[in-house]
Amino acid sequence: MVEFKNRAAEFSSNYKDLAEKANNKNIRYLQSHVVDNVGRLRSKLSPFKLSNVGESLNAILYCVSHGEGQPDGDIVFESEMASDANGYPNIQALADPSSLRFHNWRPDTASVFLSGYMLDGSPCPVDSRHVLLKACEALDARGFQARVGLEYEFGIFHADEELMQQGRYRDLRPWGQTLVNYEMNRNGEYQDLMSDFLSRMASLNIGVASVVSEYGFGMYELALSPKPALEAADDATRAKFHLNELCAERGLVATFMTRFQPPGRESACGAHHHLSLWQDDKPILAAGTNKLSEDGMMFLAGMLEYLADTHVIFRPTINSYRRFDRGAWSPEDITWGYENRTSAIRVITTPGAKACRFEHRVSGSDVNPYLTTAAILAAGTEGLRLGLKPPEPMKGMAPDGSANRLQSNLKNATEDFVNSAFCNATFGPAFVKHYAESRFGEVAAFEAWQNARITDFEWERYFI
Repeated sequence: MVEFKNRAAEFSSNYKDLAEKANNKNIRYLQSHVVDNVGRLRSKLSPFKLSNVGESLNAILYCVSHGEGQPDGDIVFESEMASDANGYPNIQALADPSSLRFHNWRPDTASVFLSGYMLDGSPCPVDSRHVLLKACEALDARGFQARVGLEYEFGIFHADEELMQQGRYRDLRPWGQTLVNYEMNRNGEYQDLMSDFLSRMASLNIGVASVVSEYGFGMYELALSPKPALEAADDATRAKFHLNELCAERGLVATFMTRFQPPGRESACGAHHHLSLWQDDKPILAAGTNKLSEDGMMFLAGMLEYLADTHVIFRPTINSYRRFDRGAWSPEDITWGYENRTSAIRVITTPGAKACRFEHRVSGSDVNPYLTTAAILAAGTEGLRLGLKPPEPMKGMAPDGSANRLQSNLKNATEDFVNSAFCNATFGPAFVKHYAESRFGEVAAFEAWQNARITDFEWERYFI
């Protein structure tokens, strides 16, 4: 991968051109975004400036726990990136000029993504954009490119600052008066909010194929148009960020928590990844209705072969495993099928070659899309390299015992990841160790919280 000095030299002329363009548009402010370990944007607002000198980046941003450590205060997990032992140092960052966007709803503002580099100039091994770029380069070396589009299911609630400050999120009121799928009239503000969201995304060159209501009070879904993998992950992260921004402006709050209703009630929040494979600007997956090309079959076989190893990336939180229910179309086993929504990977071959794609159905909406996309590409690339063949497709829900099961909890999934030769070779030991530390930290935080409390189950079962 390209080191800081060479990348800065490569970007220098782009910075000058973009500065001139920004000046002509009277751009005064710049939002600079860093993607943290869990896929959240860590951002700052400053006067508009792009420089090939780069800027300082606090490495602790790669080590922040979900929810800033709430409810018990484990704000960061210790890592070789930032710890008591190394004094929580700064590293350096460089703006990616291809990610610069102008905001039509804030005409004096632009935004850009930063990527982290170590002080020796090497790409930061735990920076999500670098992890994905490495996977893209490996696929490209075999002569293929991927186009990816994400779907996000999410919840919208009426904001109540007092309840939220007290951590009483379950007491918030869902936005919308029905739980009906594809309902345009959930309330009088639905079309206005979603139209405004579509307009904002268009100004950022983010295509939104559709926005719909999902089954459940406060449940909605957005589907993003396919892009090259890195830009697709940028689009997905920006879409979440700016949906939250728009909701906050309207007295609402959006959540991408995987399940906020008890299991068995209403929908959970998935994040299906749609991926097509291209060569020489032509789609190469299709071989007819319910048929894949030879390359497509090998790529599919790789995704299946390494799904157990990378499973924790697709289900990274305690809450992720509340959405572990194949009866609700959330996969529990390593299966695939043509137009089969109960399988881990659904293959879609209609209406034509350009629409042929994989739908990877394992993720919830709480994922880091850079890491999930990197895991999919890396596994598929290995399938191509080894010439793997997939098992027979499932026509419906897999009979019990007919397919290998995925881990049903975060601890075991993380252990599979740590012990995977594929993951260590593909992502590098530094990333594997860092990411595993963050996931084991989640397990420890949840266990500590449980151990400090007497549960309702215990009161009701044992008191009398």
